[in-house]
Amino acid sequence: MTQPPATSLPRFEKGHIKVGLERGNKKPVKLYYEQTGEGPIKLFLITGLGTPANGWDPVVEYFSKRPEYTIVAFDNRGAGYSDAPYGFYSTSQMAQDALELLDALGWHSDVNVAGISMGGMISLELVAAAPKRFSSLVLTSTNAGRSPPQLVTLAFFARVLTILDPHLRLKFITDHLYPKNWLDLPAPPDTGFKTNRDFVALTLKKQYIDIPMQPIHANIAQVWAALTHHISPSRLAQIRGSRIPVLIVTGTGDRLVRHSASHYMQKHLGCQMSVFEGSGHIIPSEQTVAYCSLVEKLIRKSQGDDGHQSEI
Repeated sequence: MTQPPATSLPRFEKGHIKVGLERGNKKPVKLYYEQTGEGPIKLFLITGLGTPANGWDPVVEYFSKRPEYTIVAFDNRGAGYSDAPYGFYSTSQMAQDALELLDALGWHSDVNVAGISMGGMISLELVAAAPKRFSSLVLTSTNAGRSPPQLVTLAFFARVLTILDPHLRLKFITDHLYPKNWLDLPAPPDTGFKTNRDFVALTLKKQYIDIPMQPIHANIAQVWAALTHHISPSRLAQIRGSRIPVLIVTGTGDRLVRHSASHYMQKHLGCQMSVFEGSGHIIPSEQTVAYCSLVEKLIRKSQGDDGHQSEI
């Protein structure tokens, strides 16, 4: 198995953990994870389709400056440095992977989880499976799978698979995941880049070029998981009944997930929703400080309230 390169972020622990043995798998699946910090507040980050753990780097960097946090991000099966077994995947299966990873880490309670896109789908399955483990839930650019995906979403997945040139593939991904007007704006001075597009290009290069390329069979398996994902209204009601504070984060410029999907989840979860006007699919990277501030606020509310949903 290819080993990850050294990273500039302050990683205190990283490696592989075997999951799946208790589910009758003939061979365990090795999940790659990175743990940052050593504080008492546990933050568990779940990535989207085809995205490795370092897709959360802007968020990890933000929280790594706060000594009260310990942050774990990991590669789902089929991406990054994790194993990519053959066969179709499901979001419930990947949620079980995540639960076993949490077991191995000793994170049995008071876990704050944030998921984006397919990672949000996995997060819903995760909290539905073991609600008592979690203190808060952030659902970003995701849905409950109540309706067929948009044609533009299917076309995006299909096109990504057919673009062999890595630089052209990165440009295509950039143009679909981020709003054009934001990409053309000057990048923050501390990044050292001229425009946000230049900054995003480097970020995506780390995700899609500097690590092993996702095998086609694993991409198809993850796409299948995302397309077949479904959390029924009754299961959403169960999550609501657990009284875990939930926040939905969505951008009106998201081209891959219907904006109405967030309103649907909000209705059934009875939770708060933060709408980023004009923002695209990858809000944690596009609006890092604002996004992380919302996550922090939800975590503080979950620690200080009586279990009821709190205003964000």
